[in-house]
Amino acid sequence: MLKLFDYLEEVIATERISQLKNPPLLYTASEIMHELGYEDPHLLQEPLDRAMHACASLQIPVNYNFRKIYCFKDGGEMETDWQLSELATYLFMINCNPLNPLVAKAQLIFMMKDRV
Repeated sequence: MLKLFDYLEEVIATERISQLKNPPLLYTASEIMHELGYEDPHLLQEPLDRAMHACASLQIPVNYNFRKIYCFKDGGEMETDWQLSELATYLFMINCNPLNPLVAKAQLIFMMKDRV
């Protein structure tokens, strides 16, 4: 059975993350969605909202980890995208639909990353 105190080190690490100002924004939400096989840009909104809510609940500044950007698509249309920090990318990925096998695999990799 899992006990809450097993995760004390991770809680302390979260406190350190919340103190980090201006972490590098490494990825875009659309790139991640593309890598996961999603073509519809509207599907990124729900996991993005959930990731931002998780950040806010942890009192980690959302604006340090998520930055709204605008890109031009083929054909000259402007579309909204988001630049994400490593933390934001993790939160975004774990909030995507686990029915997608690539998402489920990514979630498993994240969970197993430091456990072996």
